[in-house]
Order: sequence, then C-alpha cells, then structure tokens
Amino acid sequence: MTNQETWIIYKTETMSDHGWRERHLIPSKSITNILHEEWSSKPNKKAPSIGSRFRNYTNLDDPENGITHGRDGDWVVTRTQEYSADDDSGDRVIICYCSYQPIAPNWEKLKRVKPPVAEPV
Repeated sequence: MTNQETWIIYKTETMSDHGWRERHLIPSKSITNILHEEWSSKPNKKAPSIGSRFRNYTNLDDPENGITHGRDGDWVVTRTQEYSADDDSGDRVIICYCSYQPIAPNWEKLKRVKPPVAEPV
C-alpha cells in the first residue's frame, strides 16, 4: 500500500445555507457549498464526529500576514459520508454535511515553535 490520503470536505446541507453569497471558488468565482477542506496522510484517519466543528484561523492584528489565532467555527457536522478508492491505495474522501450554529468567537493565540537554527559546521 502507498501513502494513504484522506480528503475531508466540509459543506453546507444546501447551496442556499447561511452566507451563500460569499462562498466562491477561485478563480472562477462560481458559488459553492464547500466551507472548508483538509488533507491527511495519517493511516486510518477517523471521520469527524457528528457535533464537531472545524477550526477557523486568522491573524487578529494583521490579517494579510499569516495566522496567529484559532477558534471553533460556526458550522457543526450533522452527518458524514465516506468513499474509498477502488484500488489498494487506501485513499478516501469524507464528506461532512454541516449546519450553521454560530457561537461567540473565542480566539485562542496559537503556540508557535521556534524555527530550527542552523549551527555552524
């Protein structure tokens, strides 16, 4: 078996759910119901559980300069569907259908690890 990959797609239940006017695919600007996506190469990655929320990230001080804070998002997983590749790769796609259930934003500062410093030889 090669490196197993799992693609997790979070999407709204319908195309007209909350915020539909702002959700566009780039560069075509086509309207979409995709909210978020994640890739994982962890073997046997579990599907997100019903009731879970995907995380939102931003830089509160300088939105154009990377991310510094994270919080639980306003979309809640209501059901999932899973599809596996027909070959022996183990690749999977998990679709998570979500409903809009806003919560008060509780932004948490992300812990950063210092980048490694090259030591002189």
